[in-house]
Amino acid sequence: MVDGIFFVAALGIAVLGLYKYQALRHAPADRKPAIRPVCVSCLFAAPAVLMAAPAVGVNLDRVTGVHSLSILLGFCFALGFVCSVQTMLVYWLHPPAAAWRTSRWLVLTYTSVAATIIVLFFLGDRPAEHHLDFAAAYARAPYLAPLLVLYFLSYAVGVANVVRLCWQWSHHPETADRLWLRRGLRLTAVGILFPVAYGVISLVAVIGSWFGAELDSWSSEIAPALSVLGVPLVIVGNSIAAWGPGLSSVWGRVTHLGADLRDYRALTDLWRALRSVEPEMVHTPGSLVDRFSLRRRLFWRVIEINDWLHQLSSQRDANLTAAARQQAHQADLDDVQTAALEEAVHLKTALLARTAGGSRADRPHQTHTDGTDDAGHAFAGERRRLVLIARAFTSPLSDEAVLAASQTVQSMRAQPHP
Repeated sequence: MVDGIFFVAALGIAVLGLYKYQALRHAPADRKPAIRPVCVSCLFAAPAVLMAAPAVGVNLDRVTGVHSLSILLGFCFALGFVCSVQTMLVYWLHPPAAAWRTSRWLVLTYTSVAATIIVLFFLGDRPAEHHLDFAAAYARAPYLAPLLVLYFLSYAVGVANVVRLCWQWSHHPETADRLWLRRGLRLTAVGILFPVAYGVISLVAVIGSWFGAELDSWSSEIAPALSVLGVPLVIVGNSIAAWGPGLSSVWGRVTHLGADLRDYRALTDLWRALRSVEPEMVHTPGSLVDRFSLRRRLFWRVIEINDWLHQLSSQRDANLTAAARQQAHQADLDDVQTAALEEAVHLKTALLARTAGGSRADRPHQTHTDGTDDAGHAFAGERRRLVLIARAFTSPLSDEAVLAASQTVQSMRAQPHP
């Protein structure tokens, strides 16, 4: 289980490195210095995480015959990662000339730290293999204790500086119009907080053991587990600027799909009621796209309903209009909803009359071009109008208005003529 976590984290970092390498190859010359440190940081981070896996570290130590050599290599790769990430952010924050001056000091400092811990490692006595509890086992050992303090201190300070630089760059004026880059920097900052916690907890455990505190589990269990928890956030943060903008378009398509499905369902009852006017006018899908595309089906549903409404067009009945407006007034509808209710009441009455009379309008078929891509654009206004009519058509208000108009007509007919 432990090995699997480290393997997955290392694989994710390697994939990010390959992705950034491809970006480096195609980047213009002025952008390469900002991308190159990302690739280098992945080259350091992936083996650093991999060395922490017991299946890799223990077997490497067994093959080389050097106890805990994988720990030393992991420490050196981790310091290289911290240095390269800081270099990357320095290049992002400053012009290349100024960034190079700062990055030289970073490289010199971390190279010196790495060289020092290598010397201390081989000066120290390591009589047994302690891959999983190296810090706990040698927290008070000569040479190895200062090695641990130097490593964890420089590591924690370095990654804390990475958090600071990421957060600073996310608020920089140059990133003001690059929303996804700002988000990526903040995600990276949050992800790097886990390595900060790893370094601080391990350092506290080592120093605490000098004073008799029993903190072995802090450095051997808690801290290593925390170190990999932020890897997914760092991977996403370092790549989201490239693919993040696509999420907006995906969300837009999902939103449009939801609206299309809602309107398609809203028109269903009205479409079924009108289909009897002339069933031959129902569009026959000509392809699989035409059959399964919700946007195309919605387009043709709007067209078919409109054609059937033209078939039923007739003189407006003042009684129906008055009854519909009265119902709308009682229901506190706005002008648009009132107009839709009036249309629904006239439509429902026409369908009832047609059913009672058994008549059929003889109108020629209307042909339409397959401009289905305009269903949500050129036809947007008509689509909204028909959806309102469809909802009014199935509303009890339309039935009450038809009944009220019918009662008015009957009472008028029952009155004696002078």
